[in-house]
Amino acid sequence: MQKTQKATAAQAACATASNTEATSSIKLDALGVPTTVKVEVAVADKAPPKAKVITAQPVIDYGPMLSVERAMEDDANLVRHDRAHYVAAFKRGVEKTARATLEVCRVTYEARQALDNYQFENFCKEVGYRDSSSTIRKFIAIGKVYPRFIEYADQLPCAWTTIYQITQIPADDFDAYLKHGKRLDELKGKRLEELTKKTLDASDITKPLPYDSKLGGNVFAKLVVTKKIDDKDWRAIEKAMNEMAARLPVKFVVPSAMQTLVDQARLRSYEQSKKHFVGGQQFRPETWDMGEEANSVLPRALPKAA
Repeated sequence: MQKTQKATAAQAACATASNTEATSSIKLDALGVPTTVKVEVAVADKAPPKAKVITAQPVIDYGPMLSVERAMEDDANLVRHDRAHYVAAFKRGVEKTARATLEVCRVTYEARQALDNYQFENFCKEVGYRDSSSTIRKFIAIGKVYPRFIEYADQLPCAWTTIYQITQIPADDFDAYLKHGKRLDELKGKRLEELTKKTLDASDITKPLPYDSKLGGNVFAKLVVTKKIDDKDWRAIEKAMNEMAARLPVKFVVPSAMQTLVDQARLRSYEQSKKHFVGGQQFRPETWDMGEEANSVLPRALPKAA
């Protein structure tokens, strides 16, 4: 009996509490606000994904580096002159350059004449050249004609290579140019090339060829392979080169990398030939063709016909 009364009291208290929570203390009807309002709420099935953190990569600059010339600003404090002033200043600069070239070449010429070979070689090293270089050879040629050229320094071009070409024209043409009042700096291009060809020494056809000090000779040609070759083809080429070298004053230089590959290919062929006989014949090196000269001094044994 007591338990029943307590349960009834608890239920009444819960109902009273729920009614109290549901009842608003503000009368919405008195304010003219509807008591029932429909609100649509969209509930996502899953929680929204977290925003990814994107790290900004530095922009790669593919532009060229700043050169010394572009790093320098234009001079805004220049004093302006007329065109004649700049023409005269330019010509004075060219003359100074030509005179400086003649002076340097004269020193080189005098050193070649006064010093022995060992001292001159060290002289060239100290000034930044090799004694066998074409530059030193041309400096000496220009220095030799210094007494003749120095009085016409105002007519010479500023490039020392062109000055050297003028030293190689016929002496009669040089005198004729000066006699007719022509300037030496006007001598250029095809005309200068035609004049220099007149003085080429036809008795020494190797003079214009580059000299290889390591090989001890002038390089005059290139050997070009026009198709893919193997060690058998190279053997025929090698025989031809050896015969030419034995009869003519020439030397064939083969790159060491190629010679290594040829040796390896020959070794593989040698090992395979020992295992596999061709046409029932034995492995007989004395039957190999070693070239005409080698065959004439070595004992030969021709293979028997099968």
